[in-house]
Amino acid sequence: MSRLKGKIAIVTGASRRKGIGTAICKALASEGADIFFTHFSSYDKNVIQYDDVEDDWSEQFSEELRNFDIRVENMELDLSSLDSPSRLLDEVEARIGTPSILVNNATYSVDVGFRQLNNDILDAHYAVNVRGTCMLSVEFARRLDRSLVNKNPPIA
Repeated sequence: MSRLKGKIAIVTGASRRKGIGTAICKALASEGADIFFTHFSSYDKNVIQYDDVEDDWSEQFSEELRNFDIRVENMELDLSSLDSPSRLLDEVEARIGTPSILVNNATYSVDVGFRQLNNDILDAHYAVNVRGTCMLSVEFARRLDRSLVNKNPPIA
C-alpha cells in the first residue's frame, strides 16, 4: 500500500529493535512514507539499561526500512537540548525535504519511587517529555505553516 507515498515522516525515539518507535517507523514505511527517525542510544544504554541496544542499530534499521523502497535518514538527538527542534528540522529538510508528519515518541523516564524522586529527576523528565515535545511540535507547525504559505496560490 502507498497511501503515504511522497510524505516525509519524523519519528522521535526509535532507538531499539523492540521499541515502539521502531514499530511506528515500520508502519509508516509500509504505507510508503519516507522516514527520518531519531535515536538516543546512550540514554537507552546508560540510563534505562535496556538489554537490546546495539551500537550500529540505527544503520541496520535504516537498511531494513529501505527495503520498503523509501528514503530513510536518521540522527542521534537528545530532545532535552534547547536547540534540538531546530537542529532536527534543519537536518530533515537538508537531507530529504519538508516533513508533513511528526510522531513524538521519544520520552525520558526513570523508574524511581517517591523516596528517590528529586528536582533533577523531574527536570530531566520535563525537559524531554514536556518542553522537548512541545517545542518540537511548535517548530514543526511553524515550518509547515511557512511551507503552506509559500505555495503558489491557484490562478482564478
